[in-house]
Amino acid sequence: MDPAPTRIDVLVASVCAAGGVLLVLLRTRSGVGWAPTWAEAATQVGAAALLLARSRHPLVVLAGCAAASIVSPVIATLGAAHATGLYVTSSRVSVGAMLAAVTVTWPTWLLTSESTGPSVLWAGIVILLFAYAAGSLQRLQQDADADRAARAEADARAAERAALARDLHDVVSHRMSYAVVEAEVLRTASTDDAVRRAAQEIGTSCRDALAEMRTVLHALTAEGGGPGAGRDDGVELEARVGEARKAGQPVRVVGAAAAHSPPDVVDRTVLRVVGEGLTNAVRHAPGAATVVELDDRGRELRVSVRNEAPTRPPTGLTTGGFGLTGLRERVELLGGRLDAGPTTDGGYRLRAVLPRGPA
Repeated sequence: MDPAPTRIDVLVASVCAAGGVLLVLLRTRSGVGWAPTWAEAATQVGAAALLLARSRHPLVVLAGCAAASIVSPVIATLGAAHATGLYVTSSRVSVGAMLAAVTVTWPTWLLTSESTGPSVLWAGIVILLFAYAAGSLQRLQQDADADRAARAEADARAAERAALARDLHDVVSHRMSYAVVEAEVLRTASTDDAVRRAAQEIGTSCRDALAEMRTVLHALTAEGGGPGAGRDDGVELEARVGEARKAGQPVRVVGAAAAHSPPDVVDRTVLRVVGEGLTNAVRHAPGAATVVELDDRGRELRVSVRNEAPTRPPTGLTTGGFGLTGLRERVELLGGRLDAGPTTDGGYRLRAVLPRGPA
């Protein structure tokens, strides 16, 4: 089922209908045309009504308006030409349709020009083509904007994946480094040759695995500014809350999460969620009471940042809309889920549920 006409469709149809009726009145006073006044007026209004479907069936609407122009030079043809340039993606098809429309409407404009002069004929054709060109340029601009938005979102996802890879590297390398140290201690302390060989093999395997992981990490972050790009290591929850408070945001922390040394991937993702939530609150609801809530259930960690309705106008600062995109990608990669949206009291809440692996 086709969607209902938009407000823009209704506005364009109304303007073309009014303009068409006015044109009929002027043509009647000038004695131009061959059809009765009522027939021309009905044709203008009927063709304008076709514009309600211009975004869904632009070629059909153009054909209808061109056919109606046999009775009277239909103003709605301009709206149909604009819609053809805007909504028809194939340039070959749209140009062919416009040439056909000009061919069909030519006799009517030619008849009109017999009493008004050839300038009206050429002016009508130029305006028709100008409407088509305006629609084509608008479509090209929309396509360019969509491409830029898609590239920016892809870059945000790539950067988030690279950051997650760095976090995984830090956690795994820490654990494996301890394994290497313990294997070396076992190798030097044991007098059993079999144990010493096994310990040496464990240490060698761990070193090789670390080297391979660093190679993969380098490939993942080659386009993201290197291994240190975008890192926020060492910035803890208290520091993030303190920064928001210094900016004038009243923040209250409820609950706590089990601490890990070093912080694991889930811990760092919690910091990212809190940081994103507090940043959005400071930007869009400055001065509003804000609550950071942590609920550590062992196998699952829940974190939310909720602010009340804004008490002052927003700062006007924006992030381009990709902070939540990257954050949602990170949370989903960890098997969790992220929800963000307004609350019933006019505030806003960002909430993540993150599963924890076995300790």
